[in-house]
Amino acid sequence: MSRKLCELILLLSEWDKITRIISMRLGAWRFGYGFGVSVEVDRGKEMTIADNIIRNRLANVYFIWGRGKTTIANELSRKYALHIYDVDKNRNLHLKDASPLYQPYMCRDYEKEYGVSDFWELPAEVIHEREKNWLREFTPMAILDLLVLSTMHKGIICEGDIDHEMVIPVASHSVYLCNRSTKFDWFNRPDHIIMLDIIKNRTDLTEKEKEAVADNAYSAVANSEGKIPDWVFAHNIKTIIWNDGTSISQTAAEAAEYFQLPLMV
Repeated sequence: MSRKLCELILLLSEWDKITRIISMRLGAWRFGYGFGVSVEVDRGKEMTIADNIIRNRLANVYFIWGRGKTTIANELSRKYALHIYDVDKNRNLHLKDASPLYQPYMCRDYEKEYGVSDFWELPAEVIHEREKNWLREFTPMAILDLLVLSTMHKGIICEGDIDHEMVIPVASHSVYLCNRSTKFDWFNRPDHIIMLDIIKNRTDLTEKEKEAVADNAYSAVANSEGKIPDWVFAHNIKTIIWNDGTSISQTAAEAAEYFQLPLMV
């Protein structure tokens, strides 16, 4: 039995140490699309950790997609004392873990590549392509985080954009929030409005050029507003629609009821 295989057996018996052992000793992790996780234990050999094992470990993790994720996550956390895994914050933290060999999109300098000074100057289609591939490379890192956190908290809300094709096979609880409001503005929140402020404060652009960049930013994030993606229907994900007449507590209560939070936590 190889040394690496011995270490893998130890790893499986001490799951809460999964990220440290895999990153420091095995050094190889490939997350599949509905085919579990393959860990390279020796040259040319793999051991697959099936989806159901990961799903069992993530049984206390609640995934929220769509619009209004942060608001509803905060309300559920306040009411049920749940830990929040903020995808946006952890995206940047994991940049240090990215390798051009395994995470080329996370490592690409799009601004330099396209000769622009701001991310929002990129063509909308490039922004969409970058985000899709960026999430695909980042999501295994998030899953590793959640596997560890699931042993430390009674319940976790994962809120933020994360690759649904990877997550759905291993998720026990998930909802999609659909915004049908006329007042919703993606940039009208502290951690997003700074992006517009950066555009407005640029000295190398005319006011007209600033307006064009801001319009491009809105077109990139608002094109799906009010729509429910096909994958939500295809995977029978619970959809919660909110609008101008829906309160935060109402939407949170609907999510909590679907998650069965009073019984689960």
